[in-house]
Amino acid sequence: MSEKGCHHGHRDRIRRRFVEFGADSLHEHELVELALFYGIPRKNTNEIAHELIEEFGDINGIINASADELCKINGIGSSVAVFIKLLGDICREYDSFVPSFQSPKDENDYPMYFRDCFNDMANGLCLILCPGTNCRIVFSKNGVLNGKADMVNIANQLLKMECDRVIIGINKVQGSASPESDDIEIAGIFKQKLALLGITLADFIIIGKKRSFSLIYDGAFLF
Repeated sequence: MSEKGCHHGHRDRIRRRFVEFGADSLHEHELVELALFYGIPRKNTNEIAHELIEEFGDINGIINASADELCKINGIGSSVAVFIKLLGDICREYDSFVPSFQSPKDENDYPMYFRDCFNDMANGLCLILCPGTNCRIVFSKNGVLNGKADMVNIANQLLKMECDRVIIGINKVQGSASPESDDIEIAGIFKQKLALLGITLADFIIIGKKRSFSLIYDGAFLF
């Protein structure tokens, strides 16, 4: 079989598996490979997908990489880098919509809103919410929120969405909602940095297994 025919058959198999069984049927590098089919129509994208994962760690790292960083990967040109950045922006725009469950109407509703968001999810998921009439999720992250490392991406999203107030939700639904020193430190970093942008950190809510804890309303942090 020719190299072209082999690649064509492989692409068809990947596409068919995705259509029939969804994204869960594919490994992470195969999802990247599938996306690259549409940006690189006539080249084997398997090695490129592996190299992207190796360089940036995971899909989140890939779509958050700069165009210049992406272009350093063999096989990624400027047009493909733009395509990947577009996918990232589409994902972030999708995440910004309020989930199907009821939107919070006032401050008292936000703990339940975050609990609904975190339901059946593992600990360590963080959400940053732009509250108000058009309540939107601005930023989400699997893993511990890091003030310094995450600030640039978060600031860019907040400015893009013209948010003047944000609420941070931390998922600890498998444990205690009691704030730890790291939580208070992160809240302090975000309060200070966001204030420089004219953005108010309205609350920092920890969702635990049995209860929630608001750093502002429960008195653990002075905003």
